[in-house]
Amino acid sequence: MSITVVNLNPCVDIVYRVPSLLHGGTNRVTVTHEEAAGKGINVAAQLKKLNQSPTCLGFNFMQDGEKLVQKLDNLKIAHNFENVAGKLRTNIKLYEDSGTMTELNQQGSYVSEQHVQNLLKKIAEINDPNGILVLCGSLPPGVPSDIYAKLIALWQGRVFVDTSGEPLQLALQSNPFAIKPNIDELSAAFDVTLSTPQAVATFCRSKLSHIPMVCVSMGADGAVLVTPDAAYFCPAVKVEAKSLQGAGDAMVAGIIYGVLTNKTPQDILRYGVAAATAVVADDEIENILEKVAAPCALHV
Repeated sequence: MSITVVNLNPCVDIVYRVPSLLHGGTNRVTVTHEEAAGKGINVAAQLKKLNQSPTCLGFNFMQDGEKLVQKLDNLKIAHNFENVAGKLRTNIKLYEDSGTMTELNQQGSYVSEQHVQNLLKKIAEINDPNGILVLCGSLPPGVPSDIYAKLIALWQGRVFVDTSGEPLQLALQSNPFAIKPNIDELSAAFDVTLSTPQAVATFCRSKLSHIPMVCVSMGADGAVLVTPDAAYFCPAVKVEAKSLQGAGDAMVAGIIYGVLTNKTPQDILRYGVAAATAVVADDEIENILEKVAAPCALHV
């Protein structure tokens, strides 16, 4: 079964670690790390760790896009990007010893309508009715906010979406198979306040019943999975946080893996939580999975 991961706005992540961020003052960096990334790229990398064979599509930028190509080649992940003039955006992550992370994310380089149409054509040519399409992340300037909705409409197989704002709102109208917003993204998309697993489950059953699978990550509070038949909550695993970067993307990969291997909804949620926790703890998913509690049913 094919897995096509679309990343429209790749980046270079620069991580600075500081003991404690002093606003308006001088901060001494203790660790610096830089690599090509993006939500879809992170999802593909985690799927590769789970012995899957994703292919990355989307936009790459010619000024320094070789950084992205080299990373995927090193991971032995296939790719077929639409190459665009411009430069990969830079995302700065300021990570404090307390576990707090502050992000400074650029918008990205402009993409023309012609490049958008070229990419749509590439994906339409793949259009595997038995395959999975994964749509992740923000959109660069020039890309219309309904592009995910269009991709969902043309794809014959199952579509997983992890985005926010207007692209998420429009994507929901095209009925993807699964979405994975975090609780803040879900709350913002619908202008509601959601603070408990029960509130999340009740809201999803009320407003998103047309989506076969909704997984809402709640950070240190765990995650909720809602299907047409049931809703489950899985608490977070307490680990020493070594990184927060890419945890949500790993959860997407864990959920996809659970679906691909025909797990029950409870185990799909467990795999998602384990994958996210493994990134936070810098550990292997198998080591974390045994520590993940069995999800409990929520009555909705």
